[in-house]
Parts: sequence; structure tokens; C-alpha cells
Amino acid sequence: MNHNIKHLAIIMDGNARWASANNFPKAEGHRRGAETAQKLMPDLAKLGIPYLTFYAFSSENWQRPEDEVSLIMKLLSYYVENEVKSLHKNNIKLKIIGNLEKLNSSLKNKVIQATELTKNNTKMTLCIALGYGSRAEIVSACQRIIDSGMQQITEDNFKNFLYDPEMPDVDLLIRPSGVCRISNFLLWQAAYAELYFTEKFWPAFTIDDINEAINNYSTRKRNFGGR
Repeated sequence: MNHNIKHLAIIMDGNARWASANNFPKAEGHRRGAETAQKLMPDLAKLGIPYLTFYAFSSENWQRPEDEVSLIMKLLSYYVENEVKSLHKNNIKLKIIGNLEKLNSSLKNKVIQATELTKNNTKMTLCIALGYGSRAEIVSACQRIIDSGMQQITEDNFKNFLYDPEMPDVDLLIRPSGVCRISNFLLWQAAYAELYFTEKFWPAFTIDDINEAINNYSTRKRNFGGR
């Protein structure tokens, strides 16, 4: 597939609404959402896209009911622990971005171990945005610049203070579930991203839905503000 996408970002939205629409408890929606990401990885790895970011849990999501947050954290912990060997075997680097201070020590340690194990892999990078908020990332970058004593800032060197300085700009951002906003996700990196919204809920997503979004992207002309 000829797409020239270097960075695909996906907001994994609609888990709870999928559960409600199918008469399942909310917990099953989150479980199926995590399962969808897991099942899609082998096919996504074949698309030749160097960088993939999943928006798994936002900084605002901490405000959800405690039992729901706890369940999501358990799912993330299970994924990080059980999928890292498969990612490593397939030469995929795992990165986690966000404010990880609120994570319990067990999950934090699993994140550190998983990223350390896969740090030299080169086929593609899977980045999971966890406890992530883009405004917080930008404010954090500004504070780090102040602390560094730098006097002159450009767009290029500002990037060095973001959570992941190696992250390329987002080419295509996909959001399922019929919600047409980007919800504080990669505001700096997605400045010129092509946006693709669809009514389908994330737990029902398949590789065909991803390919449909990529095909749509391939028809667009990107001029980055030029003519």
C-alpha cells in the first residue's frame, strides 16, 4: 500500500458505548478495546508505518469512577507484561509517554522493564499514551527549557523537550466512535495531521477499517499551509 505515512495515531474511543450498545457491562467494553489493539498489532506491523501511537488513557481520564480507572490500569498492566515478549520478538520498540507519576509502582516497573527490553528494536515503534495530556506535555517542555537556562528556542529545539523527542509529526490521526475532536492528544505533533473520524466503535475495529482510513488519506493533497 502506497501511503507515505511515517506516524499513525489512533484514539481508541468508544469502548463504553460499544458495551452499552451490545448490552455488555462497561468492563467488557474496555477489555474488548484492549483486545482489539492486541489483535491489530500483527497487521499494523505489516503496513510499513514506522511509528504508531495509541491513545490509551488521558490525563483527564483519572477523573472517571475509581473502579473504572482500576480496571483500565489492570488491562494496561496485563498488556504491557504479556505483549512485550511478542513485540520484542517482532523487533518492535515500545515507548510509553505521559505523566507516569500516578501509576502504581507495579505498573510503573513493568513499563520501565518493557521499554528497556525493546529499546534497540528497529522495525517500528509502538507508543502508548498513558496518563497523557498534550497541554501538560507542552507545559512540562516549557518548564524544562526554563530549568535548562536556554535563551533561544526554535521549533526544532523545542521538540527536544517533549516526552519523546524522536516522535515524528503525525501524518494521520484516526478517531473511532463518532466523536469529532482530538481531545488534548499530540497537539504539537499533530499540527498538520490529516484527521479521520468514523462512527464505528473501537472494539469493533478491524484492519479493514484501518486500511479504509489509509486509503482515504492517500486521496488527500497535503500542502502544509502552502499552495
